Amino acid sequence: MSWVIDREWWMRIYADLIVKSIDLSFEKDQQATDLLSTLLDGRSNLIEFDEMIGSFKGFDESIVFGCGPSLVSDLEFLMGNNALKDKLLISADGATTVLINHDITPHIVVTDLDGLVADIAWASLKGSVIVVHAHGDNIDRVSKFVPMFKGRIIGSTQVEPRPHVYNFGGFTDGDRGVFLSHSLGISRIILAGFDLDGEPYSCPGKLVPFNKRVKKKKLEIAKTLLKELESKGVRYFNVKGEPYVL
Repeated sequence: MSWVIDREWWMRIYADLIVKSIDLSFEKDQQATDLLSTLLDGRSNLIEFDEMIGSFKGFDESIVFGCGPSLVSDLEFLMGNNALKDKLLISADGATTVLINHDITPHIVVTDLDGLVADIAWASLKGSVIVVHAHGDNIDRVSKFVPMFKGRIIGSTQVEPRPHVYNFGGFTDGDRGVFLSHSLGISRIILAGFDLDGEPYSCPGKLVPFNKRVKKKKLEIAKTLLKELESKGVRYFNVKGEPYVL
């Protein structure tokens, strides 16, 4: 088991920012993590983090696809300008549905399994690495859906890591994708479909209904975390190549 992010820094963030804002349970988050570790143990399609680093070491720039209302227009702009080439493509959960509907298979899907799981499973079959995130609210979905993925799979957590389940940092699927990109050694990141200041939005690829008040708090946390990462040298850009101002 491994901490990818600095443990002391992250647990302070988790306790002082996340738990106090959303009223999470460390114990339930850890229970979900332990379950995911057990489900992944012994699987032939398991990929460990050092293997991911080796698989994606050729990339020096990534695009992380959030699932905001600008996703479709951002994606179509990138496609129209042939801007997807030679970039690591990381899809946040429900954004995967939009990508595969445009015949784009992301290299990595980051998901807590509240998107359209059939589409994420399809991406898995087509070659995407699926990063399954376990937390206290998705224990049932972890148990039900993890066995569906036939391609490469790895676990993530926001508490103490376990075998095959890593803590990369990040809270929502979108900002977790950014933290993962940074953990893979990529500090130049294009943010597509990131609408952190607008009204809470239900992505077309979302399966689980959302609470607008909680969603707004989660977007605020995501923005704070991205700023924290920016202070560590990460540079953000919009799809036009301009600096992305948080």
